[in-house]
Amino acid sequence: MERREFASRSRPGIGREPPRRYDFGSVSSSPAATRVRVTVDPGSPPCPVCGGADFLKIFRKGGYDFWKCAGCGLERRQPLPSLAELKAWYDDSYARGLYREFAAASRVKRATATRRLGEIRSRCPGDRWLDVGCSTGELVDVLRQRGIDARGIELSGIAVAEACRRGLPVVQSTPEDYRADRAFDVVTCFDLVEHAVDPVRCLEAVHRLLAPGGRIVLTVPNQGSVIRKLMGSRWYFYIPEEHLHYFNRSTIRRLLARTGFTTERCTRARKPLSYRYALTQLAAYNPRLHRALEAIARALPQPLLDWVVPLDIGEIMVIARKR
Repeated sequence: MERREFASRSRPGIGREPPRRYDFGSVSSSPAATRVRVTVDPGSPPCPVCGGADFLKIFRKGGYDFWKCAGCGLERRQPLPSLAELKAWYDDSYARGLYREFAAASRVKRATATRRLGEIRSRCPGDRWLDVGCSTGELVDVLRQRGIDARGIELSGIAVAEACRRGLPVVQSTPEDYRADRAFDVVTCFDLVEHAVDPVRCLEAVHRLLAPGGRIVLTVPNQGSVIRKLMGSRWYFYIPEEHLHYFNRSTIRRLLARTGFTTERCTRARKPLSYRYALTQLAAYNPRLHRALEAIARALPQPLLDWVVPLDIGEIMVIARKR
């Protein structure tokens, strides 16, 4: 097997000594892993899962470097953006790009919200819910129509404005900054944690917002999925502008345990999608796959393109209880 080396950055409090060289041994299935000696920026944070400081540079995509933690296998984009940079990117996306089309895909979003609720309701008692990263509030709307007292928070001001226009109780905030007048029985974080600049602070904030014994429900792309292994660095979830951390079943469980949660259920998540909506997303995220599927789309009847079907696209759903 090939042997690859990497360098460790100096840990806080140890001083600015030259990086130590490590023989990492064989690195399994890392897409396009580099063989050069590299080091993480000394100012970068440690791994949010295991606290380690040693990373292997695995590939470069979209002008960003991707790194893998030597201790637990978490992958992340480096350098990480500031919260202001992330917010500006989302607002720009909602105004002009993919999120504008996402907001318009009401049938797909409503099908997703309805399916998610059906999957988790029996495991998540209580009627005080908070949806973190709620976008334009589709899940909040579905919950409230079913008699659940739901609220939402969202980083993008443009998405919040759209939710408020629909009369939904959604405010612009992060979980770290949100101050509620009550504790919540359930906090949902669908497609959120991979976007967090600091996943530990994010989940610690969710922990604070929950009532004793309350549940967090989250979904993340599965870095350990078969499709990721097959696609390598071309995996459609490797989106460095917005997806900052990449988890598998083990690392997401460890992150939850570190932030005060006990995992009760960890399973594959299916997401309702239409062929047309998937094409729209792939046009920007994976042009090569988009071209292949677009050729197939030309031969399909129009009603079939808008048929919404739950698909396993390589995501994990986790339900965890506050300790």
